Parts: sequence; structure tokens; C-alpha cells
Amino acid sequence: MELDEFKKSWGTARPEGPVPGGHTREALNQILERNTGALGELREKSAFWNKAGGWNAVLLVLLTVGYLVWQYHLGLGGSALAVKLTLAAVLVGFALFSGWSYRRQQQIFSEYTDASSREALRQTLAAFKKYYRFTNSVFLVISPVAFYAVFEGASFGLSFATIGLASVVMTGCSFLLRYWYYRAVFFSRIKAMESNLRELEAAPGVEATPGAPGDRG
Repeated sequence: MELDEFKKSWGTARPEGPVPGGHTREALNQILERNTGALGELREKSAFWNKAGGWNAVLLVLLTVGYLVWQYHLGLGGSALAVKLTLAAVLVGFALFSGWSYRRQQQIFSEYTDASSREALRQTLAAFKKYYRFTNSVFLVISPVAFYAVFEGASFGLSFATIGLASVVMTGCSFLLRYWYYRAVFFSRIKAMESNLRELEAAPGVEATPGAPGDRG
């Protein structure tokens, strides 16, 4: 759905005049317009990363399977092959969770558009915060294991301590990059939406009407 259609599905209150809480209809429409703009941008960003993350997940699985087949072709077997299979399972699990996380992020900014504006905003903000905390917690656990599986599977001949340290460092770097990206792209818009929600809550009795006539992008 394009941004214009997304705004239509969200809807705004169009009549003019004062409303409870000291806001005019025009002022409330401006608040709702900012919400639809922020949600549309976050939705577009999430859609991009969902597509990119899906391809990355597929590529990681294919590379992992291809590596195992190549190792088997070279004659690897027994306990050594079992270790490689375990490491491969870790990478496949990481790829699957990563792909799911991108799909879930896109859903968050799409699934509450039929609710009234304040309730939709509450649901969206709560879902995103829960998602961000949950995915960070999971990635904090599985990322070091996934990096370890990459280093160990590549057979660099490094010691356990060296691989462990490298895995922790790579995890830290990936978390910093993730935080910087979310801070630059998501957090500013999320804070703006929280501010908009407080303003809407100051006007009890006004809710957006989904699909209001005359709504424009």
C-alpha cells in the first residue's frame, strides 16, 4: 500500500471548529497528518528491510548448506561432520529468526490502521517497544553463537578463546550499528508519535474516522 492509501485507511477528522481539550479540528487533523506521515515512513523503511532481510536469510541458509555439501564432498565425516552440522544448525536458526524479525517489524506499522487514531497509536507504540526489547534480547544471546559458528566453521585454526573474543567483539559492533540506525531512523519518529499521542489524549471525545471523505495524502 502506498503512503496516500495508507493515510486514507488511517483517516482524519475533517469538520472545523473547537473540540474538547482546547484543540481545533484543524489542529487535530494536523496531528493525525503527522502520525500518518511518520507511520508511512516507518512502514516503508520496514518494508525495505523486510525484503533485504529475507534475501539475506535465504542467502545465509544457501551458503551454509552449500558449505556442508562441499565439506562432505571433500570426505569430511564422522564426529567432524557432526560438529559442522551443529554449527550449520545455529546459522540456519539465526537466519530464520533474523528473517522473522524483519517481517514482524513491518507488520507492527501496518496492522493497526483500522483502529481509531489514539488506540491505533497506543497499540503501535507498545508493539514496537516490545518488539525492540525482545529482538535485542534474542540477538544478544544468539549473535555471539552465530559469529562463533562462522569462525569455527571456516576452520581458521584459531583457539577457542580467540574465537570467543572475536565473536563478542563482532556482536558488540553489530549492536552499535543497530542502535545507531534505529536512533537515526526510528527513534525520532517514535518520540514524535508519542508526543502526538499525548496531544490526542488531551482532547477526549475525538477519534479519527477511518476512511473519512476527502482525505488526501
